Amino acid sequence: MLRLKKKKKNSIRKKIRKVSLLNSLLNLFACWVLLFSTAIYFIKDYEQRNMDLLSTSLSSSLTAATVFDDSYNANRKINALGQQKMFESAVLYAKDGHVIARWEHRQQTSYIWCYLHSWLYPNKKKIGIFHDKQVVGWLFIVGNDSYLFNFILYSVLILTIGMILIFIFSFILSSIMYRKILVAMNQITTKINHVIHTKDFTKRLPDNSLKEFQHFSDNVNSLINEIERLNGDLVYENKTLAIKAYQDSLTGLDNRAAFINQLQFMLSDNGPCSSFYILFMDGNKFKKINDTWGHAAGDRVLQEVSNRLKSLVKEEDCVARLGGDEFAMILSNMESDHQVRTFISVLHERFRTPIEIVDGHSISFSLTIGFTMANKDEEVSDILLRADSHMYLNKKTER
Repeated sequence: MLRLKKKKKNSIRKKIRKVSLLNSLLNLFACWVLLFSTAIYFIKDYEQRNMDLLSTSLSSSLTAATVFDDSYNANRKINALGQQKMFESAVLYAKDGHVIARWEHRQQTSYIWCYLHSWLYPNKKKIGIFHDKQVVGWLFIVGNDSYLFNFILYSVLILTIGMILIFIFSFILSSIMYRKILVAMNQITTKINHVIHTKDFTKRLPDNSLKEFQHFSDNVNSLINEIERLNGDLVYENKTLAIKAYQDSLTGLDNRAAFINQLQFMLSDNGPCSSFYILFMDGNKFKKINDTWGHAAGDRVLQEVSNRLKSLVKEEDCVARLGGDEFAMILSNMESDHQVRTFISVLHERFRTPIEIVDGHSISFSLTIGFTMANKDEEVSDILLRADSHMYLNKKTER
């Protein structure tokens, strides 16, 4: 099955750079076209005015040559101005139509220059030669555009170079201006990635000089505050649930699940000792206490039993309420049955003191205890069954 190649996404930096580049190019091209068009328009207007002035001046100087049909002087004057590239062609006609003088010089130019020439000089300039307010001849003149072509060429070159320099400057300036936006966005994305990957909600986004990004930063900070609060609540709830899952709610002792977990740990390779002792304890005549004094008194007895049991063991040992009036201990510092029996004697001695219940009344309470040694090569179920059996065997003996 063919897998579609995931399209690579562009970064915001590249997008902004492309937008800036395109915007600068379009604006500069529009400015180039506008300036070039304006320059061409004014060049055409200037050339038309110049041709009017040249035609009027030349026609005045050729009046005498036209009246006397002086071809020599007429050609001399026209050739002198033509060689100075004042015009491209000039023809002087007498009134009857014959040519008195002619000068013409044509250059081989490209199609573009021909088109531009026809645009600048769409028609020959026709000037009448007057003498005593009567037409004595006609002068037809076409302007010379060679210097105009050079002017336009250099104008285009200068405009293009100028626009390129302006483009480079504007691009650098826009990049500097966009840098604040990119820095602000990088701060926001970096902070969000930091929160996602490290789950650290302590840091906040700094203030930003751009109004929109300040508003965005405030919203992100508010979101982080809310996530931090929700995460704190979740952590607290998880801890509470963990405590409830492994703690007896009435006595504060470990419950059966916690006791089994601790026993499994003691039997594992990571356990602190190769063998240890387990005590199972069951209350005597606890049901009678509930029936006689009520469940509140029974709860008070269980709480006091828990306190006395906790006071007898070390911190690393485990005391648990398995349910009802059943309790259990894990004793890791006992090395022999004799030590365990001595500990049990101390435990029985501790419970010789009556337990106070409601209205200043006190009752006697005792425990039946069974114990067994646990080794690492044994199963949890076997150890629990053996300890439970010893306890009930002792309970029968005590009866």
